[in-house]
Amino acid sequence: MDASVAVGNTRQDMKILGLISTGHFMSHFYFMALPPLFPFLRDSFGVSYTELGVLMSAIYGTSTITQIPIGFMVDRFGARVILTLGLVIMAVGVGLMGLAPSFWVLVALGVCAATGNSVFHPCDYAILNSSIGPARMGRAFSAHNFSGQLGTAVAPAVMTALTVWFNWKVALITAGLLGLIVMLALTTQWSGLRDDALPRKKKEEKDESAPAPGQPAAKSGLALLFSRQLVIFFMFFLMLSMTSQGMQSFSVAALINIHGISVPTASIALSAYLFTMAFGVLLGGELADRTQRHDVVAGIVFVLSAILTTLIAAVDLGFALLIAAMIALGLGQGIIRPARDMMLRSAAPKGTTGTVFGYVSSGITAGSALAPIPFGYLIDHGHPAWVFYLIAIFMVVSLLTVATPRKIE
Repeated sequence: MDASVAVGNTRQDMKILGLISTGHFMSHFYFMALPPLFPFLRDSFGVSYTELGVLMSAIYGTSTITQIPIGFMVDRFGARVILTLGLVIMAVGVGLMGLAPSFWVLVALGVCAATGNSVFHPCDYAILNSSIGPARMGRAFSAHNFSGQLGTAVAPAVMTALTVWFNWKVALITAGLLGLIVMLALTTQWSGLRDDALPRKKKEEKDESAPAPGQPAAKSGLALLFSRQLVIFFMFFLMLSMTSQGMQSFSVAALINIHGISVPTASIALSAYLFTMAFGVLLGGELADRTQRHDVVAGIVFVLSAILTTLIAAVDLGFALLIAAMIALGLGQGIIRPARDMMLRSAAPKGTTGTVFGYVSSGITAGSALAPIPFGYLIDHGHPAWVFYLIAIFMVVSLLTVATPRKIE
């Protein structure tokens, strides 16, 4: 019995997707819970923005490192148990931040929360891969991505409002309690979920997945992680993450310095990019379910996006054309996400979804941690146009990774 065989009807699929997407929403919400509070944390603890940057680097670094062993644990022990523990650790860690007596205690709790947060990608994809019907898998991946984008968008407004109404401590404690409430609600529905962890397979299912006589066994463990194809996927996720982080964090400053446009205009352009990227994810899910050539979809998007990004840096397009270009870029970056996930799902050997997605998803957080360095350097040294040129280069590198053989054997 194939791990991706549909379980139940469309209604059951929607229920499962809703559960997993809710958890993914909380994951992204918590990643964005602290940055809006930086001015308040700086005053309360008497720290610099550099030290607050260390806090975020510690959080992203922890998530990068821990996703890999957690991926192995998901395939060994099952996704539901680990997802439940991760939700609890994440929520408790964030809630206790509101009681932190010192900055370094805050950092330690951030590391704790990041460890809990790192369960989501390996657990979520293992469950979706086994619980959702294959005909709806692309849309399921897109809805899962969309929920994360929504969490990222909502967090700054919620955390800022709670801080203004009360204080930053109440904001973090409230966020932690919200996570525990969500966890309790989700665990009442856990029985409807499946995952493709090997211990849960029946003996005959294992026999069915065994290689035919004379065929090489599928790679596992470190051999799987260091396989050429999986390393290429890791680079794909890393490059895509650095592209997004560069656009999100530095495009406003770059546009102001390149073409002398106003801060409001540059901010509107970025907002157009972010909003259309979220909806591009949903469009990408529809495309992913209508084609098997996800590499072609991603390749076309990368080529067009690289051209547009270069054009934005080289030419003063004016307000209307700039907004149109940023909308097109956002749609393209959204469309790539489901195609990316479907390519990885197709390549992963049976029973390794947690390991594979945990490993390559660490490339996302690694990219988030690395991206500010080169982009910030370019702006600081008077080369703002190269922010967009570098983004275009990352897109070309991503295109090259898409063009390589992908089946992990």
